Amino acid sequence: MKIACPACGRTTAPGRFCERCGALIPHGNDDDNAKRDAPSRGRGTGFADAPAAREDALSPTGGTSVPPVLEIDSICLLFENLPGILRFRLNSGATAENVAIALENPLTGATAKSRNIACLQGIREITVPVPAQPAGAFVWYVALSYEAAGRKHRLEGEAQMLVVRPREAQKAADRLSVTITNNINNGNASDVHVSQRAVEELAHLAQAENPFDELRRIVLGASRAWVSVAIDICGTMPVLPAPPGAAVRDALTLDIGTARLRFFAGRTIRLGRKRETNEISLRPPDGVPDEAYRTVSRAQCHFGHSGDKVFVCDGQMDDSHVVRPSSYGTYWNDRRIESAVELSAGETGVLSLSGTASSGSVALDVKACRPIRDCATCPHADRTWCGDGRRPALMLTRRDGVSERFVALWSCFHMEEADPSFEGVVIFRKDGGFAWRRGRRCGWLVPGETLNTDFGQVNVS
Repeated sequence: MKIACPACGRTTAPGRFCERCGALIPHGNDDDNAKRDAPSRGRGTGFADAPAAREDALSPTGGTSVPPVLEIDSICLLFENLPGILRFRLNSGATAENVAIALENPLTGATAKSRNIACLQGIREITVPVPAQPAGAFVWYVALSYEAAGRKHRLEGEAQMLVVRPREAQKAADRLSVTITNNINNGNASDVHVSQRAVEELAHLAQAENPFDELRRIVLGASRAWVSVAIDICGTMPVLPAPPGAAVRDALTLDIGTARLRFFAGRTIRLGRKRETNEISLRPPDGVPDEAYRTVSRAQCHFGHSGDKVFVCDGQMDDSHVVRPSSYGTYWNDRRIESAVELSAGETGVLSLSGTASSGSVALDVKACRPIRDCATCPHADRTWCGDGRRPALMLTRRDGVSERFVALWSCFHMEEADPSFEGVVIFRKDGGFAWRRGRRCGWLVPGETLNTDFGQVNVS
């Protein structure tokens, strides 16, 4: 029996989550519940957050089986200023691909990562080489990434790890004995017999002549004491399908209330008075004399990128591939541009056309917006989602009272740069079209669609 999903409206198999969009299905799983709880929708529901409840990360139908279980060998210790090896055990109920564990020590800045496992099902032990660390107790961030059922997943948690000095080996052994004993008593140890043997081996360290060597022998030996790492799904990303034909384009406009946001793609974005040959063409506001706008050249200036920087140049290239300057010049912060202005992510300035901004010329506020690598919604291990994570986007905001912004998009753009209410929404360039992402949801921006979002109505043209 199929039911209707309250979020996307498409039919799905019964279960806690929709097999198509991942939305939570109301209890009862009947059509009446789905219809009663369904939100009002236009042609798309874009920018909506995924449900906060845990979903089955490995189930291909979005069923109710548990996510994979990650355990760490608590008998594994790291020794002061010596490289070490941590052991993890992963138990997955379904097939997972490209499995990897990444670690980060926020205090020392150390990072470590396991080798990728192409395919995994059932129980598998994974080792992670860890660089030399100073002595101390540290909380490390643990991230498990993998692919399953056509989706990319990332689970995060924390694990406390001890780096000991040789003289503190006995105290470390005592602490380990208490920890393992408590785990056994609380039922947390995966293998009680193995853990009990580990406790017995540690118990005689007090009589050993060299506790450090003895502890090292145990750590490097075969004893294991598995303890679960508390991890949770932080970013389950459905695979973005191929763009529909209408989505493949180099320019796009979003109307958000009375504001307008125009996106442009291409190696070079041109600005000038002549609409036929420029991506950006300014028109005066209603009721405002257009004398200042008449001084804007037909080929005023252009924008581009080089590596992780963007640039602003006066004039444009003619048919002979020679850059011809504008008639009255282009100004950056009231200084005439002679060759080019180069901007790094986060830099801002005022661009004025055919004269200085202080003299009343047409002007725009310019910002080189930071790329996706600094975005909290993007898993750090995955750069393929939103471009290459290097190139800033260039946003130009009109200063003449018209609520209109222009964005030269070469990689990705944080929507909150244009409107703080759109925090967490990212627009990115992929496969010849413009796509959006917010949390675990994503989709294409297709002209003609109206997106009913929790930010309001967004019209795409």
